[in-house]
Amino acid sequence: MDNDLDLSAVRAFRSVAREGSFSNAARALRVPKSTVSKRVRDLEDRLGVRLIERTTRQLRLTAEGEVLVARADRLLSEAEDIRRALSDSGSAPRGHLRIAVPQMFGQLIMGRVGAALRARHPDITLECVFLDRPPDMLEEGFDGVLRVGPLEDSSHGARRLGEAAAVLVAPPGLQGLADLQEPEDIARFPVVGVTPAYWGSWDFVRASDGASRQVVPVPALSLGSALAIREAVMAGAGLSLLPYLLVGPDLQSGRLIRLLPEWEGNRKEISFVYPSPQSATARLRAFIDVLVEELRNPANAWIPVPPTKPGRG
Repeated sequence: MDNDLDLSAVRAFRSVAREGSFSNAARALRVPKSTVSKRVRDLEDRLGVRLIERTTRQLRLTAEGEVLVARADRLLSEAEDIRRALSDSGSAPRGHLRIAVPQMFGQLIMGRVGAALRARHPDITLECVFLDRPPDMLEEGFDGVLRVGPLEDSSHGARRLGEAAAVLVAPPGLQGLADLQEPEDIARFPVVGVTPAYWGSWDFVRASDGASRQVVPVPALSLGSALAIREAVMAGAGLSLLPYLLVGPDLQSGRLIRLLPEWEGNRKEISFVYPSPQSATARLRAFIDVLVEELRNPANAWIPVPPTKPGRG
């Protein structure tokens, strides 16, 4: 029995176990279903054990399959780390990077980040995928992902980039703005919000004392993206709570005005995450350095509002 492990077969088996079927695994791996089936069969033949019990209606992992799937993540991660380290030769960073970025963030800044990276490191090619869900980095072939919010998996490598805050904005000509004194007064004004599936509360924190308020707006206009909401607000449709990252340049130019400046929306951490600390190749470190510099460059008007209280910035 030849029981050496074929990593492509292990990857196929793990995908079947996660996705629940050979068809779903094939779509996730972007290969034909027949390829996935063959790799799993070959893996079973090499190991001399049955990993998956197949019926016409469902799949079930055997005891041996449960053992392998529990260890597959670490095995594939370590193999990927070795591959990256060995391909990272030479003094100048080179090679291909595949990065996942939330759509709004990508549309706002990744063009400049990509241009800066190319100017400084012409031997690095960059593929940036706009994705509003946390991907499986190893399964989907990403070198790293930009995340907004708390990080759940401590085994990943991560670089904290800062915090994102939301601010209440309106067009300068919106009537009655002098009467807006407290977050509760928002109910008197037309609100532009996200689509109904995402309606929820707006949570505010006051800079001076850390006091919090919660408002449940009823949008007069609901749109499917923050970029569209920003355009509607600038066109006079009403007020909205939007990320400073998105509206900072408009506030500086006067196209929008900030309301209730002593209040801001809850802050969220921005981090760049990669599969493991050992997977930070020279080209990935070069990308992260450029990303950090671009975010902290005052000329880009992407600086977040000051922290609401000591210790949050």
